[in-house]
Amino acid sequence: MHAARAVDPVALERARMAQVGTGAVPEPLGVIDLVAYVSVQELATRVSHRNTGRLSGDPVCERLLARVAQDENLHMVFYRELLRAALEIDPDPVLTVLDAAVRDFAMPGQGMPGFARMAAEVAVAGVYDLRVHHDEVLVPLLRSLRVFELTGLGPAGEQARDRLADHLAQVDARATQFVERRARALAVRAGRAGHDPAGTDGAAPETA
Repeated sequence: MHAARAVDPVALERARMAQVGTGAVPEPLGVIDLVAYVSVQELATRVSHRNTGRLSGDPVCERLLARVAQDENLHMVFYRELLRAALEIDPDPVLTVLDAAVRDFAMPGQGMPGFARMAAEVAVAGVYDLRVHHDEVLVPLLRSLRVFELTGLGPAGEQARDRLADHLAQVDARATQFVERRARALAVRAGRAGHDPAGTDGAAPETA
């Protein structure tokens, strides 16, 4: 990427320094909080790397990021199995922590310069958006942990599970709205490109 100048190496290094120096990072209250967070985060990272490679149109990039995604998957499986064991030992407090991790989830890069703009570009490109987050991260993780099949929960665990179900429904609805808005925006963009093949109309691209 550096040799081909696919990225600006100076800007990339400055962004890295800013993130390391001042970027926001998760501050878990305990071990289970950390395990719950990284169970979601590692799966999200695996999916985003895999989708980046798949959408790149470059076979070398796709193979490279598929290999990175495999490593991320190993991380995710380790943390997920720790979380599964914790649920078997003491499900109510663990489910409460998992509920909070899912509902408050944000990627660790959120504090980096320009994160909101880049996240929007990633979502518009289909690399990682609400639909991906719901279908490829939250639903598979909670299904693997059999969250909605757990028995013997106390009031706290049942309430946490209800909140998780509500959150999934909300994310699903928002994801549907986003996908529809993106389709309309891309159709407008395609229409503009058709009227102005050289891209000289000066209009900024629509975003979802």
